[in-house]
Amino acid sequence: MEQKSAPDNRLVSIDALRGFAMFLILAIDIGGAPILQTFTKLWGEPFAAAASTQFSYGFAEGLRLCFIAMPMFLFVVGLTMPLSLRNRRMVTDMKTIHLHIIKRSVILFLLGLIAGGHLLSLKFGHMPVYNNVLEYISIGYLVCAMLVLHASMRTQCILAGALLVGYWALFMFVPVPGWQGERYSGQMNLGIYVDNMVLGPFHKQGSWQVLATISFVANMLLGVLVGHIVTGQRKKEEKVKVLLLWGLVMVAVGVVWGFWFPIIRSLWTSSFVLVTCGLTTLLLAAFFQLIDVMGRGRWAFFFVVFGANSIAIYMMAHLFDFRLIGNVFVGGVCSLCPANVQAFIQAMAAMTVMWLLMYFLYRKKTFIKI
Repeated sequence: MEQKSAPDNRLVSIDALRGFAMFLILAIDIGGAPILQTFTKLWGEPFAAAASTQFSYGFAEGLRLCFIAMPMFLFVVGLTMPLSLRNRRMVTDMKTIHLHIIKRSVILFLLGLIAGGHLLSLKFGHMPVYNNVLEYISIGYLVCAMLVLHASMRTQCILAGALLVGYWALFMFVPVPGWQGERYSGQMNLGIYVDNMVLGPFHKQGSWQVLATISFVANMLLGVLVGHIVTGQRKKEEKVKVLLLWGLVMVAVGVVWGFWFPIIRSLWTSSFVLVTCGLTTLLLAAFFQLIDVMGRGRWAFFFVVFGANSIAIYMMAHLFDFRLIGNVFVGGVCSLCPANVQAFIQAMAAMTVMWLLMYFLYRKKTFIKI
């Protein structure tokens, strides 16, 4: 890994958006800081029970809060590629860039094995090898970076559409051997079948990610295409209008397509990709308008700190339970509170510890890059 200062042309709105996605990931289920879930329990069991589905990753159609963060994170990786690779081309040769892309992809995959496959436990017999967002990013980054370097924007656009349509066609026209049930069943579908065949014992029961790599790449490639808009030559105000337009178009197309190809996060369906990428683009338009056009970015500083070192905090949250550290400071107070209040205070303390660690790196201008 490298430690570098932020470049002068870094867009604060993108850091804020990346940080917002990371905050959602942390606040839902990793690092010992489930702020959102514990907050709902402060308002009584009926409300907590009603809200609980928003934090469940179970097989379901439609959108939930916990379904949005991962595609947003993938999208933002693509979003930064046009600018970052353009900067690299100005200072180094193509061979060096290619080697950097390959090295970064390999490191990301290994980090994904550590975070999702528990590589450091050294239990290789049934280690899941492809079930973490960093592994999806590693493949998507390799493909999309090469396209940014060697393909026109028109080609990238056509390929993104072809991947989304092709993924739908596979589910529509390729039958699952021996399965007579629903095409999009949570018990068996083409995605689960491919994982069973390709990964064998090295995956979790019911996993679906190998085939969905097609959709992961499309997800990131849509981010690349929006990145061309953000880093293009248009005036900032015009960029906001274009972002709003394309965000609305993606959401609308995704919702309509969802009648034939349901919006299912557990299969990363093409309609799911379009809707979540569309919502992310709309959110980017709002962030870009407020921060980079109007100069009102102080409200986003909390997210910027997380976004500037997103991979670092993501790995830390998988390796450490920050609730234990936070309890050093709030354990006494918690002992005086009801159980639901204790859980919320502990989650807040864990999130605070994580943020302060990232703030320390931010103040030192240390941005950990791969």
